[in-house]
Amino acid sequence: MARRLCRLPRLFPLVSSASASAAPRPHHLPFAVNPNPAPLAPSFSSSSPPAFPGPHRLFSSTSGSSMVVVGSADSFNSIFSKVQDEKLPAVFYYTAVWCGPCKAIAPLVSKLSSQYPKIPVYKVDIELEGLGNKLRDLNICSVPTFHFYHKGQRISEIVGADAKKIEATMESLHKQQ
Repeated sequence: MARRLCRLPRLFPLVSSASASAAPRPHHLPFAVNPNPAPLAPSFSSSSPPAFPGPHRLFSSTSGSSMVVVGSADSFNSIFSKVQDEKLPAVFYYTAVWCGPCKAIAPLVSKLSSQYPKIPVYKVDIELEGLGNKLRDLNICSVPTFHFYHKGQRISEIVGADAKKIEATMESLHKQQ
C-alpha cells in the first residue's frame, strides 16, 4: 500500500541564483504575514502607563483598601516574616484564579479590606512559582483559605468561602487591636 504524504504549499518560491540578493517575496497566502520577523511588542504613549504590571512589581495594593496582591514567592516570604517578627495583625487569603468559590468570595474580601484598613489582607495565588514548600508547611490544602494573625501568631483559620465566619473573624481581629 502506498503511503500518502501531506504536503503544504510553499510559502516562498525558490530563489534563483540571479535574484539571491533580493528578499524572497511570498506568493498568494491565505493569511497575513508579518514581514518583520521580530516579535510584536505593545507600544504605549508617553502619557499613559501600560495596563498591566511589569515584572518589577512584586505586589500591589488595590485602591481604597488594605488588600495587597502578593506577586512572587520572595515577596510572600518577606511579608510573612515581617508579620511574624514585628507581631503585626494580618490576614493571608490563599486563592487560585481557577477557583469558583474564590471568585465568589472576592467581593466580600475586598469590602472587608476597605472596611478595616488597619488590617492588611495579603492575597496569595497558590500557583505562584516557588511557593509549594511554604504552602505545604502552612497546611494549605484547599482554596480559599484564610489565616488570621494577631501579634504575629495565627489565631484563626477558615477553609472555604463561609462569608459569615470570615466577617465575624475579621470583626474579632479588629476588636483585638
